[in-house]
Amino acid sequence: MNDTDEKGWSHIHHCAYRGYVKSLERFVEGDPESLELQTTDDQANTPFLLAVASGNQDMVACLINLGAKVDAINSQNHGAVEICALKHHISLLRYFLSLALDKLPVWKNLLKMLGSDMEEDAVAAGTCLKTLTDPTDGVINSDWEPVYSHGIVPVISKVVKSAITDDCKVPAIQCLLNMLERPEVQEQVVSSGGLPAFIKLLKSNNNFVVQLSATVVKELTKNREYSEMAVQNSAIQSLQRVLQFVNDPEVLVPSVEAVTNIASSGSKMAATIGSTAGCIGAIVSVFNSANTPNLLLALTNAVAALAGSRENQTALANEGVTQHIFNVILTQARHREVQESGVEAVHSLAENNTVVQRDFLDKGADRLLMQLLKRRSASRLQEKTARALWALAGDDINEKREMAAGIGVQTLIEFVSSMSASLHLIGSEGLGALAQGPKSQQSQIATANGIQPMVRLLKAESEALVLSVIRCLRYLSVGVGNVPHHKNQSTVSGSRGVKLLVALMVHSYSEEVQVESAYTLGCIALGNSDTMEEIHNHPDFSYVRILKMMYAADSRVRVLAGSALAAFAYNSIQQQREIADHGGVRFHCFVPFLRSDNEEYRCNAAYQVVVLARIIPDEEQAVSSAVGIKLLVDILQESRNDNILATAADYIACLAHTRAGVPSAIVSVNAIEFLCDMLLNQSEQVRGNSAIALSYLSFNHAGERQLLNRCRNDPYLMQVMKFYTKRSKLSPSFVEGWKHCKKVGLPPIPDGRPSLVRARPPKEDLLPVAMLGMEDAHWPPSRLSEEGQATGRTSQASRTSHLSRGSRRSRASRQSRGSFQSGLTLQATQLSLDTRGTQSSLQDMVLVDEA
Repeated sequence: MNDTDEKGWSHIHHCAYRGYVKSLERFVEGDPESLELQTTDDQANTPFLLAVASGNQDMVACLINLGAKVDAINSQNHGAVEICALKHHISLLRYFLSLALDKLPVWKNLLKMLGSDMEEDAVAAGTCLKTLTDPTDGVINSDWEPVYSHGIVPVISKVVKSAITDDCKVPAIQCLLNMLERPEVQEQVVSSGGLPAFIKLLKSNNNFVVQLSATVVKELTKNREYSEMAVQNSAIQSLQRVLQFVNDPEVLVPSVEAVTNIASSGSKMAATIGSTAGCIGAIVSVFNSANTPNLLLALTNAVAALAGSRENQTALANEGVTQHIFNVILTQARHREVQESGVEAVHSLAENNTVVQRDFLDKGADRLLMQLLKRRSASRLQEKTARALWALAGDDINEKREMAAGIGVQTLIEFVSSMSASLHLIGSEGLGALAQGPKSQQSQIATANGIQPMVRLLKAESEALVLSVIRCLRYLSVGVGNVPHHKNQSTVSGSRGVKLLVALMVHSYSEEVQVESAYTLGCIALGNSDTMEEIHNHPDFSYVRILKMMYAADSRVRVLAGSALAAFAYNSIQQQREIADHGGVRFHCFVPFLRSDNEEYRCNAAYQVVVLARIIPDEEQAVSSAVGIKLLVDILQESRNDNILATAADYIACLAHTRAGVPSAIVSVNAIEFLCDMLLNQSEQVRGNSAIALSYLSFNHAGERQLLNRCRNDPYLMQVMKFYTKRSKLSPSFVEGWKHCKKVGLPPIPDGRPSLVRARPPKEDLLPVAMLGMEDAHWPPSRLSEEGQATGRTSQASRTSHLSRGSRRSRASRQSRGSFQSGLTLQATQLSLDTRGTQSSLQDMVLVDEA
């Protein structure tokens, strides 16, 4: 019965291999020793090992029940586990695992086999381990824990570092990926030295190995600490090589995602990627061949992660990434996630980078994003689109106004009323931009009921949002030249805005919020006796709180405190007296700002000392006013910052309808000439504010003559003023003089003047930059013809003779100009001023009370 055939097998061996359970039982019953009978061939297998090799679980179970040795090994040193692995009998391995036999340690034997120098064994064990740990429905297999506890991770790290071929390492890496999401597994990979080994494998000639290694690196670099270790082990250079020499999207996706994770781990890591020679270019070049949604998604995410610094933004733009991102948004409408990532990339690239902003705008990205926004798509995409649009607008007020106008008042109000904090801020900023400037939309916002939801946001937790809302309410309440919008002021008050602002002024932990609230309260009360009374009746309000802010440590808080006091005191003798009764202000508080290198501080302080001149006890009123006026006009002449020029022109407009004599003083220092030059500025804010300031100064006789001379030589200036002064009228005398000039004849308007309709025309309609002499670094150049220059010199020489006549004219028209104080006249004298360390002289100016 135990005789063997030519193969060296006896009857019991054949029964075990072929699954003849009944026959095998009879053989064992007749000869129990045959249970461990070995074949006489070169393998020396027992019936149990042959049953395992056949994969017949019933026969294996029968032999175990009969008492067969489960730890038997053949002449090749293979036991049941090894044979199962070589034959890939996964179900039989699972059966052995379920038995949990001490003499059959499945995990231990598989790991020992995995770490073998024999490639066949390593591949077989790795394949089985990978299958045993495969996720179920995307969820990690529960078998990860026992195999992990038996020490699989160090074994896999050893395999990856071993000399076996890269192909043979694939199953082990796949097995690792099945459990790599677990933090403890990641930690053991790193601690066992696996990370450098996987980075080294990125240089493999086997694309599948590169793909798997890149996936491991991608998963590990989600952890910031491991990301830094990866960079130290030259991960960036290795990934760059993959991006440069591999075209397979399946390989490129995890490689790009690994770069994204490294960039997302901190600004230092993103800067390291940006400073690695050729790395940015390698990433951008992948866009050229990217034709799958997954790869486009990975690339746009990488761009968004890298664009955290100005250097990386500029480097990406220089490599042409803006065109690729534009194309992604344009063509990937069906793939919402890709399009959304492209929008996020626009936001990251354009944020605080004017060069990239202009690049996107020139390509028409704003119009494309506006179309996305108006499709009323998913809220998440809408939020990202709005953020991208606002990033494209940048800090330029004209661009912000145009962007906000494109979004629309109603949509911005919806943003304010939404549940998104990001949309709240964009809505507030957008409405604030529309509420500013010469072409403000204060009334439209009020009609659309935009003020009440803004007031509610004063209770928000975000300091940035609260500050934005406070400023927006200020812009909604007062226009250029301190013209109050009574309806909006009353709406703010009726919506409990005054109470909330007073509470913020008193109880906020932020000094900036306190002072901004005080400033906005002054604007809400400007020219509105009911609101002023409500503010003064509030038990917590006191000018003492604002006066204390004049001595704050933060210079910006001190400047804004001065603006708040100026807002309350503007054209109100009663409020000036109350401020004085509470302690008043001192001129020395303004001196550091009047001499500051910061143009914004100088501009604000100059305006403040003129408005508050009557209640500054430590300096004569004439001196305070003279210093402020001369400094404002100097800023008109010297500043190259459009925002500062617009602010200075606004302040000139405000001062031009305050005390009698102030307009004459403004005119006497050549302000008309500078304001007329500013009518040709490309910025709508500068043009419009200058036009409004000139409209008030046209009521001054000397100002009227100078303005008429400029308009006669350049009729375009009159067109600009008419366009922006529909609310603030030009003086009737000036209009009559202009009509006379038209009858006599005017020169033609030169070509290439700034458009009054839109600030940024389409690319094909852009006017040449040279049309305004922008090639001159000292823009704006004088635009007077020889005749105009001669006229200006004549006007300068004869200014003194016109002063008394201009003063009489000012008194005659002070009601139509909204002058708040009757009885101020101009007397001639000369004052020596010291502004920003230089001596300046302002003639013919001392303001005194007239009985």
